[in-house]
Amino acid sequence: MKTLLTIILSFLTFFCFGQTKKNNSALYNLTIAYRPATIDILADTGSLNSSINPGNIEQMTFTGMTPGQYKIQISGQGQQTVIRDSIVVKKGQDLVLHFTFNGPCLYDHPDGYIPTCPKNHTDSIIPIVYGLVVTNGDTFVKDKKDMKVKYAGCVTTGCDPSFYCKLHDIEF
Repeated sequence: MKTLLTIILSFLTFFCFGQTKKNNSALYNLTIAYRPATIDILADTGSLNSSINPGNIEQMTFTGMTPGQYKIQISGQGQQTVIRDSIVVKKGQDLVLHFTFNGPCLYDHPDGYIPTCPKNHTDSIIPIVYGLVVTNGDTFVKDKKDMKVKYAGCVTTGCDPSFYCKLHDIEF
């Protein structure tokens, strides 16, 4: 009997004083139909975090958010803007967004594609090159008319424009 009472008392002690970890995140799943997409987190006071382009990222975490109700606006080039609302972030919570991409990248082109500017012409179009630009001397072209390629930097999202129109200053 003493052994049974000791076991019951031990279990009660563990259950009453045992620590449990609270989930400190407000989780939200977003399905995005196209890439690239721009994500805006909207608060009652305006845009909290503008122009997030998740690229191929599957998750983003926002820490130190003010408690309140938020909306998420998803927009993109030539696509309808969608607003998801009723995201509640409580005191001390982080906002975690999980992304699922259903559609293709808008900048994927088939083999043999002839680049056409969105303003409907095929001249003055050059390819966009991604990566570190290494130059010796004055080989870096400064005049837009003499450019044969447009250098776009090292950071890519997995869905980046492939062509540039020199006339209209448009990437596509």
